[in-house]
Amino acid sequence: MKYACFSLLVLVALAGCTSESEEVIPSGFALSETMLREMKTHTVAETEVETELSLTGRITFNEDRVSRVFPLTGGFVQELRVELGDYVTKGSILAIVRSPDIAGFTREEVTAAGQKAAAEKRYAVSEQLFASGLISELELLDAKRDMDAAIGEFRRIQDVVDMYGVSKGAFYPIKSPVSGYIIKKDIALNMEIRTEDISPAFVVGSLDEVWVLADVYESDIARVPVGSFVEITTLAYPDSVFRGRIDKVFNLLDPASKTMKARIVLDNKSLLLKPEMFATIRVVLPQGRQMLSIPADAVIFDKDVHFVMVLGPNDAVETRTIEIDSENSKTVYVRNGLKAGDRVIVKNQLLMYDALND
Repeated sequence: MKYACFSLLVLVALAGCTSESEEVIPSGFALSETMLREMKTHTVAETEVETELSLTGRITFNEDRVSRVFPLTGGFVQELRVELGDYVTKGSILAIVRSPDIAGFTREEVTAAGQKAAAEKRYAVSEQLFASGLISELELLDAKRDMDAAIGEFRRIQDVVDMYGVSKGAFYPIKSPVSGYIIKKDIALNMEIRTEDISPAFVVGSLDEVWVLADVYESDIARVPVGSFVEITTLAYPDSVFRGRIDKVFNLLDPASKTMKARIVLDNKSLLLKPEMFATIRVVLPQGRQMLSIPADAVIFDKDVHFVMVLGPNDAVETRTIEIDSENSKTVYVRNGLKAGDRVIVKNQLLMYDALND
């Protein structure tokens, strides 16, 4: 190993735009204050060896938090109150439908209410007549049975009317059963809704929690167990890393793509992640052994040899040759050349290497 002196030219190159008035330390092993401030180091320590697997996938709604809203009966869309992407709260009216079926239910409710009132009055009169001995107990029981039937029918009609949310007339509202975003809308103003159509009028989904569906190729299935830790990046936020774990592997292969889906559930209260975003998934695979590790950015590869710059006592810088055992995109595991506690430089180390090894 060798130590080398920093010339004034080297110090200027490393320090960037250091002012002329700044004192340059003439020592052969010392770095200027500006260089020390800008330099970053990593302390070598043993960590668990991890390999990785890179997958692609997409962001989608959490299907457990998606509600499909169907029209309750046929009719015509009289009013439309929401558009795709709108946020709605539970109970919000999404559309108003004019329906002849609803008009029939309201008429039935009026009829049932009148029959119920008449049956209750007859029973009250029958009780008085029975108390006076003018009718038999059997006739009283018949009156009570008629009253109970009328009450039951009225309540049935009321349940139907309440279900449709009808107050009066031939109109009923389509309401959102949950809070969330309108992610699908299959009706339009003045559109006729047919009773035999079984497709939902709206789909409402929450974005507070989303799924990431990763595509796992057949050759990698054994390497992606449930519980695997993952890091997710997106094109929209390349500098942001979203972390989670695989909570389900769907044990079916897509016959066209020959891939299997793995699911990651992510918290999304920030609403950064949107359905159909492309995602890159880095699956972390622990190997069950410990080795000295350093960031991959710290390694310099030159002349078929791997080097690191080590910061020693009195801020001396040393070029150190290392032997790599294994690596992934973020971490290098070192077999020889370093020991626990060494400080390797991870910023501006290439400039130092060039200066010391010309």
